[in-house]
Amino acid sequence: MKLTLKALSLAILGAASTFTFAEEAPASEHTVSGNIGVVSQYVLRGNTASLENDNAAVQGGLDYSHSSGFYAGYWGSTLGYNAELPTETDKSFEHDFYAGFNGAITEDLGFTLGGTYYLYYPADDANVFETLVGLNYKDFGITAQTLTDDVTWGNAGDTYFLASYSYGLPKDFTLNTSLGAYYYSDSGDYEGVTLDTQEDFNFRHFTVGLSHPLGDTGASVNMDYIVGGKLRDETDLKNKVVLGLKYEF
Repeated sequence: MKLTLKALSLAILGAASTFTFAEEAPASEHTVSGNIGVVSQYVLRGNTASLENDNAAVQGGLDYSHSSGFYAGYWGSTLGYNAELPTETDKSFEHDFYAGFNGAITEDLGFTLGGTYYLYYPADDANVFETLVGLNYKDFGITAQTLTDDVTWGNAGDTYFLASYSYGLPKDFTLNTSLGAYYYSDSGDYEGVTLDTQEDFNFRHFTVGLSHPLGDTGASVNMDYIVGGKLRDETDLKNKVVLGLKYEF
């Protein structure tokens, strides 16, 4: 599942661009970018107890943005399990389709409204739409994502809160931090089957990492340290280091 860091960065850029383009040469209304990469572990929202992959995961996406603030994109990842019930031997692939709007409230304050449809193939009971609302102030952002239906990995109403902050360091390093928490609904079609909700609200994870570009190649490396919190069933999450390599174009 794609984290909201991409949406936060798009929102921050969108809010800033409204005031920058007026002083510079006219820029294209349309922007298209893409990325492909590999991570040592695909950790879903700090869940180090149930990793999304067996070995390294290959991930990639394509993004479109318009000067009006509209954005849309796709992101996908290999998985190490089958997301269907009953579980089969074939491993699923995650497809995330998302769209939304980034707006500016003031020169430094912006907002994001959007959503993501998660499609797992092969699978039926894991596919769902999730809403997204967020605010960003300079390099700080906060979002809330809410499930709209019951699925094997969550109940309708489950809301994931994420606060993030990035800071440029010397020698082209970037410090990336994020704090995640969850509100859990305790009723749904899969409660007692794949879900066992014991808590209404839990700290999920704190993640701190460094990223650095590999010269002018368009590639970058990153290392994240995840401090685990708890799952909905009160499972304690272990801390974990994740390494990544990404190429952006």
